[in-house]
Amino acid sequence: MKSVFMLLSFVCLFGFIFPLAGESVQPGKNIVLIPMYGGVEKTEAQLALDKKFIKEITAATGSREKGSQEFVKIGWKMFLVERNPATAMMRFNQAWLLDPDNPDVLWGFGSVSGAMGKTADSVKFLRQAAEKLGDNAMVLTDLGFSLTIYANEPENAETAQTVISEAISCFERAEKIKPEYEPLYSNWAVTLFSNKDYAGAWDKIGKAEALGGKTVNPMFVKDLESKMPRPAR
Repeated sequence: MKSVFMLLSFVCLFGFIFPLAGESVQPGKNIVLIPMYGGVEKTEAQLALDKKFIKEITAATGSREKGSQEFVKIGWKMFLVERNPATAMMRFNQAWLLDPDNPDVLWGFGSVSGAMGKTADSVKFLRQAAEKLGDNAMVLTDLGFSLTIYANEPENAETAQTVISEAISCFERAEKIKPEYEPLYSNWAVTLFSNKDYAGAWDKIGKAEALGGKTVNPMFVKDLESKMPRPAR
């Protein structure tokens, strides 16, 4: 199997071919930047490019499933390291094209959609990922945070409390699975803050700090202090 970085050479080659296979089906709409290509019916030329892409990557990795996993890794690198959500979405779409049943692709779709400001899509795909991946504390943490953002959008005010309750449930499940996962507590604190549970938020900040505190945002701590002084330990 070729490494992720060796496969990046394929990405560079196909970067001028494969993304163009999905460009501008509708004015101003680029389907490579939409999960699952937006469900748009592709042209014969685009389908031919898809077929070529699948053949080349399958030959390079040994199977469509392995190729999909490699492109998931590339997608995360583009998202988390390169800070390039657009390219990340392209790679997750390519991973989906290789293996539509890969649950890690759903996770990628959900995370990148959130970064692109498409919160409803983020929640939808992260819910699907959480269902398929089962006891995965990291997915549940991401879902809990995405639900919090969704609940705090003005147009979702009527269902906000129900959505916040779902977010808290996600964090509670994640804690049972992986209590040493620090981002769980820093994200949970934000959810509790949005629900005006400042004492609870301080409790989660304390747990995150006990695990290193690398994911605790100092600006958030200042906001929390403005609502309630840090409790004495």
